[in-house]
Amino acid sequence: MKRQVRIFIAGVMLVAPFAVTAYLVWWAGAGLDRLARGAIGAVAPSPEKWLFPGAGALVLLVGIYLVGLLTHLWVFRWGMEKLEKLFARLPVVKTLYESVRDILKLFSGDSRQMGQVVRYRIPGTEADLLGIRTSVAPRGAGQKGHVAVYLPMSYQLGGFTLYVPAEAVQPLDMTVEQALKIAATADAGGAATDEEGQAEPRARA
Repeated sequence: MKRQVRIFIAGVMLVAPFAVTAYLVWWAGAGLDRLARGAIGAVAPSPEKWLFPGAGALVLLVGIYLVGLLTHLWVFRWGMEKLEKLFARLPVVKTLYESVRDILKLFSGDSRQMGQVVRYRIPGTEADLLGIRTSVAPRGAGQKGHVAVYLPMSYQLGGFTLYVPAEAVQPLDMTVEQALKIAATADAGGAATDEEGQAEPRARA
């Protein structure tokens, strides 16, 4: 009986990641499709009659790609800067916009500029915490020479932001995406190992 249970668990471990990933991709795609169909329906009558399933999401993705191409134009960037300044004057809108913008920067190709993965040693102990240095010069918090370090929590969304001396953290040769994955799963999958097989993120010189 125990052997059958182990075989069943092995099947679950193999199938579950694929099933959950496929469901989340389908759920996100369906949401994008509904959003795009609603926008198309505002300018074209009865889009459900002539759009095939998934066409709304496809149109939305193509539109976002075209916007990305427009960012290379000086006139478009100038217009976006004006729009950003307008948002900055609206109290609630400013907070929402800047929060979303900074989170996206954290995961984008500018992650090295927006956030640097670091190792933070808890004072008085030999325990290290994996964190992301998000600001070199904290505004209105911490002392001179302090930096902002975000410490993500495992198996949940959330974390703590500490302001610590710059010398208390050590940069690691790791991307923000890798660090968040390790933190989110409590490193259950195992970190990159060294030549001796020991899990050890490499510190930057």
